[in-house]
Amino acid sequence: MSFIRHRSRSGIAFYDDQNWEFSEAESGVIPGAPPSPDHPLARRIVYGFTGVLVAITGGLGNALVVANLPYLQGALGLNLSEIAWLPTVYLITSSITGFILIKYRQQFGIRSFCIVFLMLYAATVFAHLFVDSMASAIAVRAASGISGAALTVLGVFYINQSLPIQYRQTAVALGIGLPQLALPLARLFPISGLALSNWHGIYLFELGLSLLSLAAVLYVRLPPNKRVKVFETLDALTFGFYACAIACFGAAVGMGSYFWWTDTPWIGWLLAISAPCMAMALGIEYCRARPLIDVRWLGKFVLLRFAIVTIIARIVFSEQTTGAIGLLRGFGLTNDDIRPLSLCILLAAILGVVVGAIAAGPTRLTPLVMMAVGLVAVASFMDTSISDMTRAPQLIVTQSLIAFATTVFIGPSFLFGLSKVLAEGGSKMTSFIALFGITQSLGSLIGVAFVQTSVLYRQQFHLQSFDAQLAKDNPLVTNEITRLSHGLASTVQDPTLRFAESVAALGQRALLEAQVAAYADVFYIIFILASLVALFLLGVILHERLLKTPSDKAAQ
Repeated sequence: MSFIRHRSRSGIAFYDDQNWEFSEAESGVIPGAPPSPDHPLARRIVYGFTGVLVAITGGLGNALVVANLPYLQGALGLNLSEIAWLPTVYLITSSITGFILIKYRQQFGIRSFCIVFLMLYAATVFAHLFVDSMASAIAVRAASGISGAALTVLGVFYINQSLPIQYRQTAVALGIGLPQLALPLARLFPISGLALSNWHGIYLFELGLSLLSLAAVLYVRLPPNKRVKVFETLDALTFGFYACAIACFGAAVGMGSYFWWTDTPWIGWLLAISAPCMAMALGIEYCRARPLIDVRWLGKFVLLRFAIVTIIARIVFSEQTTGAIGLLRGFGLTNDDIRPLSLCILLAAILGVVVGAIAAGPTRLTPLVMMAVGLVAVASFMDTSISDMTRAPQLIVTQSLIAFATTVFIGPSFLFGLSKVLAEGGSKMTSFIALFGITQSLGSLIGVAFVQTSVLYRQQFHLQSFDAQLAKDNPLVTNEITRLSHGLASTVQDPTLRFAESVAALGQRALLEAQVAAYADVFYIIFILASLVALFLLGVILHERLLKTPSDKAAQ
């Protein structure tokens, strides 16, 4: 039977799910997930295109903001520290709502899930076209974070319908990996087009994508999941404490490197508030018979290891999004100037999604993650040789490696956690999604904060070192100032002004050299971190193989 514009006796069922009977093999293996019936080829193709559209839409709107963050300041009348709230709020709400959406699907159904969150997103973006303020921009990004989490899941569901049931693991890896293409894709958009009407071009494009996705989801139905009453009263209390903890911690970490950690008291207060709120949420869940977040299960060593490795991986992947791109922006380059590099990054990211989906298997998940982190180690070590003459062409190889590694990593890492959920019969899905949301969203915030803080710290260190060398009685410094003065002789007639401008130019050169040296130091730190994680995962693989019995090896 068709799920596309199905017509019941009472006409087209717009909002409610229809009643369908599925075999046990076709039924969803995860609570809240739709079944996977055998579709004809034409319908699978439609599901595939819808899945790609929905998955890209979930991240592209925010990716356009992140990619153009320095250029959006004037449109909203904000400084860099203020506008940094926009991507931070997106990641916070995405992390908070991801796991609660599972219970929403279980109780209210896939159809309601699709319509409610897409309409919320479209309505918020539409409203933002008429209100240009920081508050409205934050509201849009918050709604975008909620809908982004919903659309990522919808993308997985639609991609899952597009492939036969035996390729379910490949479909999940593809669905999880596709949103990772949003940021490299966003950097390819011309600034002139997005800056239309005081940067309303971004919001118009985001609105168009959301309406197109809404139309596609309304027309191309997912098979309905089984609906059961799952929400309990204590869920609201847990969610309140959990949301407060994540919001406070995310805001402190996301904004700490902009307002600076020790200069802004509210950063310390937010960190102080987050700890007892999380303790209250976990304490409540620990004592519940049917917890929203199973603390005992998440406390297993294998899941704690998963969380630590994933967070460190998000930190090292920031070598590209914050490190290399930040270095090029420091040279005054815009997205239009680095388009060839962005195109190479996008192509490498697409290849990574495909390779991760095809290669993923029960025995290959950890090796794929190890390979991804190892590639980042290699690329970061290569980037430690940067200089003030480094530009986009010199970074194509290393950044393509990191883009490939990032998208190879995400699918197998999710599947690794999902395998642990399936081993428990699927009942721990909300707990795993809460953990995965923290490692991905908050891990990204931690990565950005780590890179930016380290760059600023090392830059100050190198500036102090250079200042000690730039004493005026140093003959090399005197000769350089004289050389710069001669270069300005044809344009600046006043000797005093010419001398002052020469000294200022030398100071700017020292600042640039300090900045480049700082990025090189950070790339080396990332190389060390990535190498340690790769070696640790290699040890895990060897340990697991040594523990296998001969019968296990024969079965494999």
